Amino acid sequence: MSDDKHDRERKLMDLLLRIKKAPFYKRKLADYNLMNIGLEKISKLPFTVNAELRKAEAFDHLAVEHKEAIHYCESVDTTEKKTSTWLTQKDLETGIRQIKGCGLDKEDIVLFRFPEEFTTTSFHMEQACLEVGATIIPAHRMVMSYPKLLSLMDRLSVTVIVGSPREIERMTETIRLLGLDKGEHFPSLRAIIVTGEVMSDRRKEHLERKWDVPLFNIYSTNETGNIAAMCEHGAMHIFEQDVVVEAWKEDGSGPVDQGDRGLAVITTLSSQASPLLRYLNEDVISFEQGLCPCGKTEKKLVCYGQLQQRTRFKGIVLDEKDIQDAIYSLDPVPAAWKVIQQKNGLHIMLDSEQYDERSLEEIEGKLSKMLKVAVTVEIGYGTLLNRNELLQDIVPKRQEYIGNEGSEDPNVSSSILLRDLLDRGYSAFRINEYEKAHRLFEEAISLVPHSAEAHAWLAAVYGRQIDTAWSLTDKIDLFNKLENEITVALEIDPTLPLARRMNGSKLLNTPDMLGGDPAEAAKEFRYCIEQGMNDIEIWVSLAKCYMETADLAKAREALKEALAIEPKNEEALQLLQDAMNK
Repeated sequence: MSDDKHDRERKLMDLLLRIKKAPFYKRKLADYNLMNIGLEKISKLPFTVNAELRKAEAFDHLAVEHKEAIHYCESVDTTEKKTSTWLTQKDLETGIRQIKGCGLDKEDIVLFRFPEEFTTTSFHMEQACLEVGATIIPAHRMVMSYPKLLSLMDRLSVTVIVGSPREIERMTETIRLLGLDKGEHFPSLRAIIVTGEVMSDRRKEHLERKWDVPLFNIYSTNETGNIAAMCEHGAMHIFEQDVVVEAWKEDGSGPVDQGDRGLAVITTLSSQASPLLRYLNEDVISFEQGLCPCGKTEKKLVCYGQLQQRTRFKGIVLDEKDIQDAIYSLDPVPAAWKVIQQKNGLHIMLDSEQYDERSLEEIEGKLSKMLKVAVTVEIGYGTLLNRNELLQDIVPKRQEYIGNEGSEDPNVSSSILLRDLLDRGYSAFRINEYEKAHRLFEEAISLVPHSAEAHAWLAAVYGRQIDTAWSLTDKIDLFNKLENEITVALEIDPTLPLARRMNGSKLLNTPDMLGGDPAEAAKEFRYCIEQGMNDIEIWVSLAKCYMETADLAKAREALKEALAIEPKNEEALQLLQDAMNK
Protein backbone atom coordinates (compact mmCIF):
# COMPACT_ATOMS: atom_id res chain seq x y z
CA MET A 1 0.00 0.00 0.00
CA SER A 2 1.38 3.44 -0.93
CA ASP A 3 2.12 5.94 1.83
CA ASP A 4 -0.66 8.25 0.54
CA LYS A 5 -3.28 5.49 0.56
CA HIS A 6 -2.12 4.24 3.96
CA ASP A 7 -2.49 7.77 5.32
CA ARG A 8 -6.00 8.05 3.86
CA GLU A 9 -7.00 4.70 5.35
CA ARG A 10 -5.71 5.82 8.74
CA LYS A 11 -7.63 9.11 8.46
CA LEU A 12 -10.84 7.27 7.59
CA MET A 13 -10.39 5.00 10.62
CA ASP A 14 -9.85 8.05 12.83
CA LEU A 15 -12.92 9.73 11.33
CA LEU A 16 -15.14 6.74 12.05
CA LEU A 17 -13.91 6.65 15.64
CA ARG A 18 -14.66 10.30 16.37
CA ILE A 19 -17.69 10.98 14.19
CA LYS A 20 -20.12 9.39 16.64
CA LYS A 21 -19.23 12.11 19.13
CA ALA A 22 -21.56 14.33 17.09
CA PRO A 23 -25.14 13.67 18.32
CA PHE A 24 -26.37 13.66 14.71
CA TYR A 25 -24.07 10.80 13.71
CA LYS A 26 -24.46 8.97 17.01
CA ARG A 27 -28.13 8.55 16.07
CA LYS A 28 -27.55 7.99 12.37
CA LEU A 29 -24.87 5.31 12.76
CA ALA A 30 -26.40 3.49 15.73
CA ASP A 31 -27.12 0.38 13.63
CA TYR A 32 -23.78 0.26 11.82
CA ASN A 33 -20.66 -1.70 12.66
CA LEU A 34 -17.85 0.68 11.76
CA MET A 35 -15.09 -1.85 12.37
CA ASN A 36 -13.08 -2.97 9.34
CA ILE A 37 -14.59 -0.27 7.10
CA GLY A 38 -11.84 0.93 4.78
CA LEU A 39 -11.86 3.06 1.65
CA GLU A 40 -12.95 0.08 -0.45
CA LYS A 41 -15.99 -0.52 1.78
CA ILE A 42 -17.03 3.06 2.47
CA SER A 43 -20.06 2.63 0.19
CA LYS A 44 -21.55 0.27 2.81
CA LEU A 45 -22.13 3.31 5.03
CA PRO A 46 -25.20 5.56 4.63
CA PHE A 47 -25.45 8.80 2.72
CA THR A 48 -25.82 12.09 4.57
CA VAL A 49 -28.13 14.57 2.83
CA ASN A 50 -28.75 18.28 3.16
CA ALA A 51 -32.31 17.79 4.38
CA GLU A 52 -30.94 15.98 7.44
CA LEU A 53 -28.37 18.67 8.14
CA ARG A 54 -31.00 21.44 7.90
CA LYS A 55 -33.29 19.58 10.27
CA ALA A 56 -30.63 19.05 12.94
CA GLU A 57 -29.80 21.67 15.56
CA ALA A 58 -26.51 23.54 15.30
CA PHE A 59 -24.80 21.63 18.12
CA ASP A 60 -25.89 18.27 16.65
CA HIS A 61 -23.10 18.62 14.09
CA LEU A 62 -20.38 19.24 16.66
CA ALA A 63 -18.04 16.26 17.15
CA VAL A 64 -15.70 17.97 19.63
CA GLU A 65 -16.15 19.76 22.92
CA HIS A 66 -17.73 23.12 22.26
CA LYS A 67 -14.68 24.87 23.81
CA GLU A 68 -12.49 23.39 21.04
CA ALA A 69 -14.49 25.14 18.29
CA ILE A 70 -13.04 28.48 17.25
CA HIS A 71 -15.32 29.46 14.38
CA TYR A 72 -18.92 28.94 13.28
CA CYS A 73 -20.46 29.30 9.80
CA GLU A 74 -23.94 28.93 8.37
CA SER A 75 -25.32 28.52 4.90
CA VAL A 76 -28.93 29.39 4.16
CA ASP A 77 -31.01 27.96 1.32
CA THR A 78 -33.99 29.55 -0.40
CA THR A 79 -36.32 28.34 2.36
CA GLU A 80 -34.18 30.11 5.00
CA LYS A 81 -33.26 26.75 6.53
CA LYS A 82 -29.70 26.73 7.85
CA THR A 83 -26.89 24.19 7.87
CA SER A 84 -24.19 24.63 10.48
CA THR A 85 -20.42 24.18 10.25
CA TRP A 86 -17.94 24.39 13.11
CA LEU A 87 -14.16 24.69 12.84
CA THR A 88 -11.38 23.82 15.28
CA GLN A 89 -7.87 25.23 15.14
CA LYS A 90 -6.79 22.07 13.30
CA ASP A 91 -9.63 22.55 10.76
CA LEU A 92 -8.44 26.09 10.21
CA GLU A 93 -4.88 24.90 9.63
CA THR A 94 -6.17 22.38 7.06
CA GLY A 95 -8.07 25.08 5.18
CA ILE A 96 -5.07 27.42 5.25
CA ARG A 97 -2.80 24.69 3.86
CA GLN A 98 -5.21 24.09 0.98
CA ILE A 99 -5.60 27.78 0.08
CA LYS A 100 -1.89 28.54 0.37
CA GLY A 101 -1.42 26.11 -2.50
CA CYS A 102 -3.25 28.60 -4.74
CA GLY A 103 -0.15 30.80 -4.87
CA LEU A 104 -0.85 33.68 -2.48
CA ASP A 105 2.24 35.38 -1.03
CA LYS A 106 3.18 38.19 1.35
CA GLU A 107 3.49 40.73 -1.45
CA ASP A 108 -0.17 40.37 -2.38
CA ILE A 109 -2.92 42.88 -1.68
CA VAL A 110 -6.10 40.81 -1.81
CA LEU A 111 -9.59 42.21 -2.37
CA PHE A 112 -12.41 40.01 -1.05
CA ARG A 113 -15.77 40.34 -2.79
CA PHE A 114 -18.32 37.68 -1.87
CA PRO A 115 -22.11 38.22 -1.76
CA GLU A 116 -21.96 36.67 1.72
CA GLU A 117 -18.99 36.54 4.06
CA PHE A 118 -20.51 34.00 6.47
CA THR A 119 -18.99 31.04 4.62
CA THR A 120 -16.27 28.51 5.38
CA THR A 121 -14.25 29.14 2.22
CA SER A 122 -14.11 32.94 2.55
CA PHE A 123 -12.93 32.53 6.16
CA HIS A 124 -10.25 30.03 5.09
CA MET A 125 -9.07 32.43 2.38
CA GLU A 126 -8.79 35.35 4.77
CA GLN A 127 -6.87 33.26 7.28
CA ALA A 128 -4.56 31.94 4.55
CA CYS A 129 -3.76 35.53 3.55
CA LEU A 130 -2.92 36.34 7.16
CA GLU A 131 -0.74 33.24 7.37
CA VAL A 132 1.40 34.23 4.36
CA GLY A 133 1.43 37.91 5.35
CA ALA A 134 -0.73 39.23 2.47
CA THR A 135 -2.82 42.37 2.93
CA ILE A 136 -6.60 41.89 3.10
CA ILE A 137 -9.27 44.29 1.86
CA PRO A 138 -12.57 42.81 3.12
CA ALA A 139 -14.80 44.57 0.61
CA HIS A 140 -17.58 41.97 1.04
CA ARG A 141 -18.22 43.59 4.42
CA MET A 142 -18.75 47.00 2.89
CA VAL A 143 -21.88 48.21 1.12
CA MET A 144 -20.40 50.22 -1.72
CA SER A 145 -21.09 50.82 -5.38
CA TYR A 146 -18.98 49.02 -7.94
CA PRO A 147 -17.36 52.31 -9.14
CA LYS A 148 -16.16 52.89 -5.56
CA LEU A 149 -14.95 49.32 -5.39
CA LEU A 150 -12.97 49.71 -8.62
CA SER A 151 -11.56 53.01 -7.39
CA LEU A 152 -10.43 51.25 -4.22
CA MET A 153 -8.69 48.58 -6.31
CA ASP A 154 -6.92 51.28 -8.34
CA ARG A 155 -5.80 53.35 -5.34
CA LEU A 156 -4.56 50.37 -3.30
CA SER A 157 -2.89 48.50 -6.18
CA VAL A 158 -4.80 45.28 -5.63
CA THR A 159 -2.95 42.22 -6.93
CA VAL A 160 -5.58 39.47 -6.41
CA ILE A 161 -9.39 39.52 -6.41
CA VAL A 162 -11.16 36.77 -4.49
CA GLY A 163 -14.91 36.38 -4.91
CA SER A 164 -17.84 34.73 -6.62
CA PRO A 165 -17.89 34.56 -10.44
CA ARG A 166 -21.04 36.71 -10.56
CA GLU A 167 -19.35 39.48 -8.55
CA ILE A 168 -16.43 39.45 -11.00
CA GLU A 169 -18.88 39.73 -13.90
CA ARG A 170 -20.66 42.69 -12.28
CA MET A 171 -17.31 44.41 -11.87
CA THR A 172 -16.55 43.61 -15.52
CA GLU A 173 -19.77 45.28 -16.69
CA THR A 174 -19.08 48.34 -14.51
CA ILE A 175 -15.65 48.72 -16.11
CA ARG A 176 -17.39 48.76 -19.51
CA LEU A 177 -19.99 51.31 -18.35
CA LEU A 178 -17.28 53.62 -17.01
CA GLY A 179 -15.04 53.16 -20.04
CA LEU A 180 -12.08 52.14 -17.88
CA ASP A 181 -8.95 50.50 -19.23
CA LYS A 182 -7.78 47.49 -17.27
CA GLY A 183 -4.08 47.97 -18.09
CA GLU A 184 -4.19 51.63 -17.08
CA HIS A 185 -6.31 51.41 -13.93
CA PHE A 186 -5.42 47.96 -12.53
CA PRO A 187 -1.83 47.33 -13.61
CA SER A 188 -0.96 45.47 -10.40
CA LEU A 189 -3.68 42.84 -10.74
CA ARG A 190 -2.11 39.40 -11.38
CA ALA A 191 -4.85 36.82 -10.65
CA ILE A 192 -8.51 36.22 -9.82
CA ILE A 193 -9.67 33.41 -7.51
CA VAL A 194 -13.34 32.41 -7.61
CA THR A 195 -15.56 29.96 -5.78
CA GLY A 196 -19.24 29.33 -5.16
CA GLU A 197 -20.59 28.88 -8.72
CA VAL A 198 -20.07 26.71 -11.78
CA MET A 199 -17.10 27.85 -13.81
CA SER A 200 -17.23 26.36 -17.30
CA ASP A 201 -14.23 26.49 -19.63
CA ARG A 202 -15.83 29.20 -21.80
CA ARG A 203 -16.81 31.32 -18.78
CA LYS A 204 -13.24 31.10 -17.47
CA GLU A 205 -11.81 32.09 -20.86
CA HIS A 206 -14.24 35.02 -21.10
CA LEU A 207 -13.23 36.49 -17.74
CA GLU A 208 -9.54 35.91 -18.38
CA ARG A 209 -9.85 37.86 -21.68
CA LYS A 210 -11.69 40.72 -19.99
CA TRP A 211 -9.18 41.06 -17.13
CA ASP A 212 -6.05 39.80 -18.90
CA VAL A 213 -5.03 37.72 -15.86
CA PRO A 214 -5.32 33.99 -15.04
CA LEU A 215 -8.40 32.83 -13.16
CA PHE A 216 -8.33 30.02 -10.59
CA ASN A 217 -11.38 28.18 -9.29
CA ILE A 218 -11.89 26.47 -5.93
CA TYR A 219 -14.61 23.84 -5.59
CA SER A 220 -16.04 23.96 -2.09
CA THR A 221 -19.24 23.96 -0.09
CA ASN A 222 -19.98 25.59 3.22
CA GLU A 223 -20.65 22.17 4.77
CA THR A 224 -17.50 20.41 3.53
CA GLY A 225 -15.01 23.23 3.17
CA ASN A 226 -12.55 23.00 0.29
CA ILE A 227 -12.78 19.94 -1.96
CA ALA A 228 -10.60 20.76 -4.99
CA ALA A 229 -8.61 23.63 -6.47
CA MET A 230 -7.50 24.58 -9.97
CA CYS A 231 -3.88 24.46 -11.04
CA GLU A 232 -2.19 26.72 -13.58
CA HIS A 233 -3.21 24.31 -16.36
CA GLY A 234 -6.92 24.66 -15.57
CA ALA A 235 -7.33 21.21 -13.98
CA MET A 236 -9.28 21.00 -10.71
CA HIS A 237 -7.33 18.70 -8.37
CA ILE A 238 -9.06 17.01 -5.43
CA PHE A 239 -7.55 17.49 -1.96
CA GLU A 240 -7.28 13.72 -1.60
CA GLN A 241 -5.47 13.81 1.73
CA ASP A 242 -8.47 15.65 3.21
CA VAL A 243 -11.57 14.37 1.41
CA VAL A 244 -12.90 11.22 -0.24
CA VAL A 245 -14.95 12.04 -3.35
CA GLU A 246 -17.33 9.53 -4.90
CA ALA A 247 -19.58 10.01 -7.94
CA TRP A 248 -22.89 8.10 -7.76
CA LYS A 249 -25.69 7.41 -10.18
CA GLU A 250 -28.71 9.66 -9.92
CA ASP A 251 -30.91 6.90 -8.49
CA GLY A 252 -28.33 6.02 -5.84
CA SER A 253 -27.91 2.49 -7.21
CA GLY A 254 -24.12 2.60 -7.44
CA PRO A 255 -21.04 4.56 -8.49
CA VAL A 256 -20.60 5.78 -12.05
CA ASP A 257 -17.67 4.75 -14.23
CA GLN A 258 -14.59 6.96 -14.17
CA GLY A 259 -15.13 10.00 -16.36
CA ASP A 260 -18.94 9.73 -16.32
CA ARG A 261 -21.17 12.27 -14.61
CA GLY A 262 -22.58 11.42 -11.20
CA LEU A 263 -23.69 12.97 -7.94
CA ALA A 264 -20.90 14.16 -5.66
CA VAL A 265 -20.58 12.23 -2.40
CA ILE A 266 -18.06 13.81 -0.02
CA THR A 267 -16.44 12.38 3.12
CA THR A 268 -14.34 14.93 5.02
CA LEU A 269 -11.36 12.91 6.29
CA SER A 270 -9.59 15.80 7.98
CA SER A 271 -12.55 17.64 9.47
CA GLN A 272 -12.52 17.62 13.28
CA ALA A 273 -15.42 19.82 14.44
CA SER A 274 -18.09 19.05 11.82
CA PRO A 275 -17.07 15.86 10.00
CA LEU A 276 -19.34 14.61 7.21
CA LEU A 277 -19.74 11.02 6.12
CA ARG A 278 -20.77 10.41 2.49
CA TYR A 279 -22.44 13.81 2.12
CA LEU A 280 -24.61 13.82 -1.01
CA ASN A 281 -24.59 17.49 -1.95
CA GLU A 282 -26.49 17.09 -5.27
CA ASP A 283 -23.69 18.57 -7.36
CA VAL A 284 -23.05 16.78 -10.65
CA ILE A 285 -19.38 15.94 -11.08
CA SER A 286 -16.96 13.68 -12.90
CA PHE A 287 -13.35 12.87 -12.18
CA GLU A 288 -10.41 11.16 -13.81
CA GLN A 289 -7.06 9.87 -12.59
CA GLY A 290 -3.87 10.81 -14.38
CA LEU A 291 -0.71 12.85 -14.29
CA CYS A 292 -1.29 16.56 -14.94
CA PRO A 293 1.28 18.81 -16.68
CA CYS A 294 1.53 20.63 -13.34
CA GLY A 295 2.99 17.44 -11.83
CA LYS A 296 0.07 16.59 -9.54
CA THR A 297 -1.31 13.05 -9.51
CA GLU A 298 -4.50 13.72 -7.52
CA LYS A 299 -7.78 13.06 -9.34
CA LYS A 300 -9.00 15.84 -11.61
CA LEU A 301 -12.58 16.91 -10.92
CA VAL A 302 -15.11 18.70 -13.13
CA CYS A 303 -18.26 20.25 -11.61
CA TYR A 304 -21.25 20.54 -13.96
CA GLY A 305 -23.68 22.27 -11.57
CA GLN A 306 -26.44 21.23 -9.22
CA LEU A 307 -28.73 18.37 -10.16
CA GLN A 308 -31.84 20.54 -9.67
CA GLN A 309 -30.53 22.81 -12.43
CA ARG A 310 -30.33 19.90 -14.88
CA THR A 311 -32.64 20.01 -17.91
CA ARG A 312 -33.84 17.02 -19.93
CA PHE A 313 -35.40 16.69 -23.38
CA LYS A 314 -36.07 13.28 -24.93
CA GLY A 315 -32.74 11.75 -24.00
CA ILE A 316 -30.77 15.01 -24.08
CA VAL A 317 -29.41 15.89 -20.62
CA LEU A 318 -27.96 19.35 -20.07
CA ASP A 319 -26.21 20.58 -16.95
CA GLU A 320 -25.38 24.18 -16.15
CA LYS A 321 -21.82 23.77 -17.42
CA ASP A 322 -23.16 22.70 -20.85
CA ILE A 323 -25.44 25.74 -20.98
CA GLN A 324 -22.66 28.05 -19.81
CA ASP A 325 -20.27 26.79 -22.48
CA ALA A 326 -22.87 27.63 -25.14
CA ILE A 327 -23.77 31.09 -23.84
CA TYR A 328 -20.18 32.15 -23.15
CA SER A 329 -19.30 31.12 -26.71
CA LEU A 330 -21.47 33.96 -28.04
CA ASP A 331 -19.75 37.05 -29.37
CA PRO A 332 -20.26 39.28 -27.55
CA VAL A 333 -20.92 37.48 -24.30
CA PRO A 334 -24.03 38.91 -22.55
CA ALA A 335 -23.59 40.77 -19.27
CA ALA A 336 -26.34 38.63 -17.72
CA TRP A 337 -28.42 35.64 -18.79
CA LYS A 338 -31.17 33.36 -17.61
CA VAL A 339 -32.50 30.06 -18.95
CA ILE A 340 -36.08 28.85 -18.53
CA GLN A 341 -36.84 25.23 -19.30
CA GLN A 342 -40.08 24.84 -21.22
CA LYS A 343 -41.91 21.78 -22.53
CA ASN A 344 -40.44 21.96 -26.01
CA GLY A 345 -37.02 23.45 -25.35
CA LEU A 346 -35.14 26.27 -23.68
CA HIS A 347 -36.03 29.94 -23.57
CA ILE A 348 -32.87 31.98 -23.01
CA MET A 349 -32.92 35.62 -21.89
CA LEU A 350 -29.82 37.65 -22.75
CA ASP A 351 -29.08 41.07 -21.27
CA SER A 352 -26.75 43.15 -23.45
CA GLU A 353 -26.83 46.43 -25.33
CA GLN A 354 -24.51 44.98 -27.97
CA TYR A 355 -27.16 42.81 -29.62
CA ASP A 356 -29.88 43.88 -31.98
CA GLU A 357 -32.94 42.08 -33.28
CA ARG A 358 -31.17 41.24 -36.53
CA SER A 359 -28.85 38.89 -34.65
CA LEU A 360 -31.71 37.06 -32.91
CA GLU A 361 -32.14 34.31 -35.52
CA GLU A 362 -28.38 33.75 -35.74
CA ILE A 363 -28.06 33.42 -31.95
CA GLU A 364 -31.00 31.02 -31.72
CA GLY A 365 -29.48 28.86 -34.43
CA LYS A 366 -26.06 28.75 -32.79
CA LEU A 367 -27.40 27.91 -29.33
CA SER A 368 -29.81 25.29 -30.69
CA LYS A 369 -26.95 23.61 -32.55
CA MET A 370 -24.62 23.60 -29.55
CA LEU A 371 -27.22 22.41 -27.04
CA LYS A 372 -29.02 20.03 -29.44
CA VAL A 373 -32.45 21.28 -28.30
CA ALA A 374 -34.82 23.93 -29.60
CA VAL A 375 -33.84 27.36 -28.25
CA THR A 376 -35.78 30.62 -28.34
CA VAL A 377 -33.97 33.80 -27.38
CA GLU A 378 -35.18 37.02 -25.80
CA ILE A 379 -32.83 39.99 -26.02
CA GLY A 380 -33.08 43.00 -23.76
CA TYR A 381 -31.07 45.61 -21.92
CA GLY A 382 -31.62 46.09 -18.20
CA THR A 383 -34.01 43.14 -18.04
CA LEU A 384 -31.74 41.00 -15.87
CA LEU A 385 -29.07 43.42 -14.67
CA ASN A 386 -29.93 46.85 -13.27
CA ARG A 387 -27.01 49.06 -14.32
CA ASN A 388 -28.22 51.88 -12.05
CA GLU A 389 -27.80 49.56 -9.06
CA LEU A 390 -24.24 48.84 -10.15
CA LEU A 391 -23.50 52.55 -9.90
CA GLN A 392 -25.18 53.02 -6.52
CA ASP A 393 -24.57 51.74 -2.99
CA ILE A 394 -27.11 48.94 -3.36
CA VAL A 395 -26.54 45.30 -2.53
CA PRO A 396 -27.42 43.41 -5.73
CA LYS A 397 -29.88 40.53 -5.70
CA ARG A 398 -28.68 36.98 -6.07
CA GLN A 399 -28.62 35.87 -9.71
CA GLU A 400 -30.83 32.97 -10.78
CA TYR A 401 -29.39 31.34 -13.88
CA ILE A 402 -31.74 28.44 -14.64
CA GLY A 403 -35.46 28.11 -13.95
CA ASN A 404 -37.98 25.37 -14.63
CA GLU A 405 -41.29 26.75 -15.89
CA GLY A 406 -44.30 25.57 -13.92
CA SER A 407 -42.75 22.79 -11.87
CA GLU A 408 -40.59 22.17 -8.86
CA ASP A 409 -37.33 20.25 -8.95
CA PRO A 410 -37.37 16.94 -7.08
CA ASN A 411 -35.24 16.59 -3.99
CA VAL A 412 -33.15 13.73 -5.29
CA SER A 413 -30.92 13.42 -2.23
CA SER A 414 -33.95 12.96 0.01
CA SER A 415 -35.32 10.35 -2.39
CA ILE A 416 -32.05 8.41 -2.27
CA LEU A 417 -31.90 8.57 1.52
CA LEU A 418 -35.58 7.56 1.72
CA ARG A 419 -34.82 4.48 -0.38
CA ASP A 420 -31.92 3.63 1.93
CA LEU A 421 -34.10 3.96 5.06
CA LEU A 422 -36.89 1.86 3.55
CA ASP A 423 -34.47 -0.87 2.48
CA ARG A 424 -32.86 -0.99 5.91
CA GLY A 425 -36.26 -0.97 7.59
CA TYR A 426 -37.45 -3.84 5.39
CA SER A 427 -34.29 -5.84 6.22
CA ALA A 428 -34.99 -5.40 9.93
CA PHE A 429 -38.67 -6.26 9.41
CA ARG A 430 -37.78 -9.53 7.66
CA ILE A 431 -35.74 -10.77 10.63
CA ASN A 432 -38.40 -9.71 13.15
CA GLU A 433 -36.46 -6.71 14.51
CA TYR A 434 -39.64 -4.67 14.74
CA GLU A 435 -38.38 -1.93 17.06
CA LYS A 436 -35.51 -1.17 14.70
CA ALA A 437 -37.81 -1.30 11.67
CA HIS A 438 -40.27 0.99 13.46
CA ARG A 439 -37.55 3.57 14.10
CA LEU A 440 -36.26 3.47 10.53
CA PHE A 441 -39.73 3.83 8.98
CA GLU A 442 -40.54 6.72 11.30
CA GLU A 443 -37.26 8.36 10.27
CA ALA A 444 -38.27 7.90 6.63
CA ILE A 445 -41.62 9.58 7.29
CA SER A 446 -39.89 12.43 9.09
CA LEU A 447 -37.62 12.93 6.06
CA VAL A 448 -40.38 12.57 3.42
CA PRO A 449 -43.82 12.90 5.09
CA HIS A 450 -45.64 12.26 1.80
CA SER A 451 -44.05 8.83 1.25
CA ALA A 452 -46.99 6.41 1.00
CA GLU A 453 -44.56 3.48 1.08
CA ALA A 454 -43.06 4.59 4.41
CA HIS A 455 -46.51 4.93 5.99
CA ALA A 456 -47.54 1.51 4.62
CA TRP A 457 -44.43 -0.17 6.02
CA LEU A 458 -44.99 1.46 9.40
CA ALA A 459 -48.51 0.02 9.32
CA ALA A 460 -46.96 -3.40 8.62
CA VAL A 461 -44.79 -3.03 11.72
CA TYR A 462 -47.83 -2.15 13.83
CA GLY A 463 -49.56 -5.24 12.46
CA ARG A 464 -46.73 -7.51 13.63
CA GLN A 465 -46.55 -5.74 17.00
CA ILE A 466 -50.29 -6.33 17.51
CA ASP A 467 -49.63 -10.08 17.19
CA THR A 468 -46.97 -9.98 19.94
CA ALA A 469 -48.69 -7.50 22.31
CA TRP A 470 -49.92 -9.01 25.59
CA SER A 471 -52.55 -6.62 26.87
CA LEU A 472 -55.82 -5.69 25.19
CA THR A 473 -55.05 -2.01 25.81
CA ASP A 474 -51.78 -2.29 23.89
CA LYS A 475 -53.49 -4.14 21.03
CA ILE A 476 -56.17 -1.45 20.72
CA ASP A 477 -53.55 1.32 20.77
CA LEU A 478 -51.48 -0.42 18.09
CA PHE A 479 -54.57 -1.09 15.98
CA ASN A 480 -55.49 2.60 16.03
CA LYS A 481 -51.97 3.47 14.89
CA LEU A 482 -52.09 0.83 12.15
CA GLU A 483 -55.42 2.14 10.91
CA ASN A 484 -54.12 5.72 10.84
CA GLU A 485 -50.99 4.80 8.85
CA ILE A 486 -53.05 2.84 6.31
CA THR A 487 -55.43 5.78 5.91
CA VAL A 488 -52.54 8.21 5.35
CA ALA A 489 -50.81 5.89 2.88
CA LEU A 490 -53.99 5.44 0.83
CA GLU A 491 -54.69 9.18 0.83
CA ILE A 492 -51.21 9.81 -0.58
CA ASP A 493 -51.30 7.00 -3.14
CA PRO A 494 -54.48 4.88 -3.40
CA THR A 495 -52.80 2.71 -6.05
CA LEU A 496 -49.81 1.61 -3.95
CA PRO A 497 -49.98 -2.21 -3.69
CA LEU A 498 -48.35 -2.30 -0.26
CA ALA A 499 -50.92 0.13 1.16
CA ARG A 500 -53.75 -1.88 -0.41
CA ARG A 501 -52.28 -5.07 1.03
CA MET A 502 -52.14 -3.59 4.52
CA ASN A 503 -55.72 -2.42 4.12
CA GLY A 504 -56.68 -5.96 3.10
CA SER A 505 -54.97 -7.40 6.18
CA LYS A 506 -56.83 -4.94 8.38
CA LEU A 507 -60.19 -5.81 6.80
CA LEU A 508 -59.49 -9.54 7.11
CA ASN A 509 -58.30 -9.55 10.72
CA THR A 510 -60.74 -7.03 12.19
CA PRO A 511 -64.02 -8.33 13.66
CA ASP A 512 -67.13 -7.49 11.62
CA MET A 513 -68.49 -5.29 14.42
CA LEU A 514 -65.33 -3.13 14.21
CA GLY A 515 -65.40 -2.75 10.43
CA GLY A 516 -63.90 -6.01 9.23
CA ASP A 517 -64.96 -7.17 5.77
CA PRO A 518 -63.37 -10.34 4.29
CA ALA A 519 -65.05 -9.80 0.90
CA GLU A 520 -63.50 -6.33 0.55
CA ALA A 521 -60.21 -7.71 1.85
CA ALA A 522 -60.22 -10.28 -0.96
CA LYS A 523 -60.57 -7.48 -3.52
CA GLU A 524 -57.51 -5.75 -2.04
CA PHE A 525 -55.42 -8.93 -2.14
CA ARG A 526 -56.49 -9.67 -5.72
CA TYR A 527 -55.44 -6.15 -6.71
CA CYS A 528 -52.01 -6.69 -5.17
CA ILE A 529 -51.59 -10.01 -6.99
CA GLU A 530 -52.56 -8.35 -10.28
CA GLN A 531 -49.87 -5.74 -9.61
CA GLY A 532 -47.19 -8.44 -9.33
CA MET A 533 -47.18 -9.51 -5.68
CA ASN A 534 -46.69 -13.28 -5.63
CA ASP A 535 -45.61 -14.57 -2.23
CA ILE A 536 -47.05 -17.30 -0.09
CA GLU A 537 -48.43 -14.95 2.56
CA ILE A 538 -50.66 -13.02 0.17
CA TRP A 539 -52.12 -16.23 -1.33
CA VAL A 540 -52.80 -17.61 2.17
CA SER A 541 -54.45 -14.32 3.16
CA LEU A 542 -56.63 -14.44 0.05
CA ALA A 543 -57.59 -18.04 0.85
CA LYS A 544 -58.63 -17.01 4.37
CA CYS A 545 -60.89 -14.32 2.89
CA TYR A 546 -62.62 -16.91 0.68
CA MET A 547 -63.01 -19.31 3.59
CA GLU A 548 -64.58 -16.54 5.67
CA THR A 549 -67.06 -15.91 2.87
CA ALA A 550 -67.64 -19.65 2.32
CA ASP A 551 -66.24 -19.57 -1.22
CA LEU A 552 -64.33 -22.84 -0.74
CA ALA A 553 -63.55 -23.46 -4.40
CA LYS A 554 -61.68 -20.17 -4.68
CA ALA A 555 -60.04 -20.80 -1.31
CA ARG A 556 -58.66 -24.13 -2.58
CA GLU A 557 -57.37 -22.43 -5.76
CA ALA A 558 -55.58 -19.77 -3.72
CA LEU A 559 -54.02 -22.39 -1.43
CA LYS A 560 -52.76 -24.39 -4.43
CA GLU A 561 -51.02 -21.22 -5.65
CA ALA A 562 -49.52 -20.81 -2.17
CA LEU A 563 -48.26 -24.41 -2.08
CA ALA A 564 -46.77 -24.04 -5.55
CA ILE A 565 -44.49 -21.44 -3.98
CA GLU A 566 -43.78 -23.37 -0.77
CA PRO A 567 -45.05 -26.99 -0.96
CA LYS A 568 -44.39 -27.85 2.69
CA ASN A 569 -45.90 -24.74 4.28
CA GLU A 570 -47.79 -26.06 7.30
CA GLU A 571 -50.36 -23.26 7.51
CA ALA A 572 -51.31 -23.61 3.83
CA LEU A 573 -51.50 -27.41 4.09
CA GLN A 574 -53.76 -27.21 7.15
CA LEU A 575 -56.03 -24.63 5.52
CA LEU A 576 -56.27 -26.74 2.37
CA GLN A 577 -57.27 -29.77 4.43
CA ASP A 578 -59.90 -27.69 6.23
CA ALA A 579 -61.25 -26.45 2.89
CA MET A 580 -61.40 -29.98 1.48
CA ASN A 581 -63.27 -31.28 4.55
CA LYS A 582 -65.97 -28.61 4.43
